[in-house]
Amino acid sequence: MKRVDQHKNSLVKTILWAILALIFFGSIIIYWQAAAPYHDAQQNAIKLAKRYGKLKKTTDFYLFNRKQTYFTVAGTNRENQAVYVVIAQKSAHINIYQQANGISQQQAEKIVKQDQQPKKIMKTALGKWGKTPVWEVTYLNHQGRLSYALLKFKNGDLVKTIQNL
Repeated sequence: MKRVDQHKNSLVKTILWAILALIFFGSIIIYWQAAAPYHDAQQNAIKLAKRYGKLKKTTDFYLFNRKQTYFTVAGTNRENQAVYVVIAQKSAHINIYQQANGISQQQAEKIVKQDQQPKKIMKTALGKWGKTPVWEVTYLNHQGRLSYALLKFKNGDLVKTIQNL
C-alpha cells in the first residue's frame, strides 16, 4: 500500500514539474515574440544611424511615441562628435543633433525631478514634437499616477505636461 502511495506522489510531482516547465518555456516564447518588433525597430534604426548619421559607435536607443513615432540613436560619429540621430518611423526622415547643443537625458530628468517631484521616473526618450526636438520624461507623480513632461532639447524649457493619466 505504501509503495502505491509513493508511486502516485512521484507521478504527481513529475506532472507538476512538467506543467511548470511548460509554463516557463511558454512565457519565454511569448516574451520573445512580444519584444521582437521593438528589437527589429532598434536594429533598423541603428543601421540607418550608422549609414546616414555616420555613427561609428552607438550608446543608446530611444523610442518616442506621441503624435508620431521616432527612433533615436545616440552615439559618436566619425568625427568623434557625440550626436543624436532622430528617425521618423513613417517617413524615415532623419535629423542629426549635436549632443553638446542641448540638454542630456540626465539633465532632463533632473529638471522634472525639481519641478514635478515625481515618485519615480519610468522612461526618458528623445523625439520630436512638431519640428522641435524634445525629451519626453514619463513618470509617476506624487499621487502615483502616470504623467509626462516634454522638455525642449535645446534648453530644457517645458513644452507640455500631462498629469494623472
